[in-house]
Amino acid sequence: MSLFTQRIEELIFDSGETVQSLAEIGKINRSTLQRVKSGERLPSKTFFSGMCKALRLSTGEEAELKNLLEMETVGRRNYYNRKAIVGLIETIAELTEHTIPFSKEIALKNGEALKSTATDGMAIVRGQTNVLRMVENAIDCEIFASATPQIRQVITYDWDAIYDYIFQQMMGSGKNLILQDIVSFPQNCSESEADQSLLAFKKLAALSLLNNVDYQSRFYYRSSDRPQVDGGVFPYYLLTSDRLITLSKDLATAVVYWDAGLYQVYDGCFSELLESSNPFIQESRDLFEIYALEEALPMKHVVEPIPCFARYYTNEMIEKQLNREFPYFEALLAAVIPFYDKFRADNKWMVDVFSLKYLRQFMADGYIYLPEEMVHPFPAEERLHLIKRLHADLVGNERKCFAINEDRLFMSSAVEFSNEDPTLRLILHYQRGDETIFKHLAINEANIIHAFDDFFDSLPASDYVLSKAETIAGIEAIIRDYSGTEIEAKNESQKS
Repeated sequence: MSLFTQRIEELIFDSGETVQSLAEIGKINRSTLQRVKSGERLPSKTFFSGMCKALRLSTGEEAELKNLLEMETVGRRNYYNRKAIVGLIETIAELTEHTIPFSKEIALKNGEALKSTATDGMAIVRGQTNVLRMVENAIDCEIFASATPQIRQVITYDWDAIYDYIFQQMMGSGKNLILQDIVSFPQNCSESEADQSLLAFKKLAALSLLNNVDYQSRFYYRSSDRPQVDGGVFPYYLLTSDRLITLSKDLATAVVYWDAGLYQVYDGCFSELLESSNPFIQESRDLFEIYALEEALPMKHVVEPIPCFARYYTNEMIEKQLNREFPYFEALLAAVIPFYDKFRADNKWMVDVFSLKYLRQFMADGYIYLPEEMVHPFPAEERLHLIKRLHADLVGNERKCFAINEDRLFMSSAVEFSNEDPTLRLILHYQRGDETIFKHLAINEANIIHAFDDFFDSLPASDYVLSKAETIAGIEAIIRDYSGTEIEAKNESQKS
């Protein structure tokens, strides 16, 4: 019996009604309700609404039942992965939308004395709780005492507690940290291991957004030809400025070394592994790399603040919008024009999800994603031309384009996702004080990309986006606000 079916049975029992009486109250089919109750079929949206009405469910109970129905419909794994991605999008939006308003100082826990690298010695720690506390203290010592705090770690992908701890200690801190990690994933992983890699990405993405953390993350797939990392009793390790910590596979035993010779050995191993691993989160502030201007890869899905207008740009429009005073104008123009030519040819049927709120903002100020020193704002008449082209394509079924349901999904103007082949690209552009920050995270881990494929594919039929009719109506409302009642007059003439 599924969780959904079990909950339906409980609610029917708690109601004190029979299936027949509930069918009459909700004006729904009795036999269908009986089949839903027995798990023989799942309800449609209309039937679900009538069933909730008949059961007199509270808002919270209806939301709970709706979640169980979604889990039953798409499967537990897809359900939880989709929730994780929504959580990731909202976490990134929160961290980029709001400036952290406080400053905190890092202090040592438990009064641990600092040990210098000149002191040889070792200590053994047993028990997962004790190991975690010891590692946290080593992190605090590094941040607190080192002139240039640096942590390098080779750890298992699902040790969330360490990422959480570093994030909490650095968020709002006046300290700066250089963080490098090499995360290992199983070569042939189970579903649960694949799902953990998505959760790991959420932690790592959050860390990459902290301006006081210079973060480089790489990954490799574990296999038998990596004995230096995956073999032995202590496959994982962490290096700070003054100590080496080796960790057992179950993270229940750790050995702390203050041994300069052994430290150098592991330092060399880390450098070798860094060279032979792949970027997990590849951060860049190079605009050519951020927007893949030299690639223009075919895109399957795009989630962004304003709908993709790139398909409507002419070469003349592009040249006019670029700022000729920009130092690299000629190089930028030479890269942008062939990029958009290829983009228009390769990305006709991508699914585009955007925000009506930020589309309205574009109509007000005319700015797109690129830095203001690189481009001029679009003139009002061209903004209107672009949005009318978008409207015509949606009405004519020429594009798969949907507006975000702002009540269900919080996404700031800072975030763009482009699902390219074979890379998932997360592009960020947001303000930190007077500085505009541009960066991208390029993700190449197959299981994460697969989870995003499923999420993006599910969006058009989900309540995270508005229906096509609602999307068109929202665009028409913006057009009316910026061009009078032209759309209304056109509709009236078509009716007559």
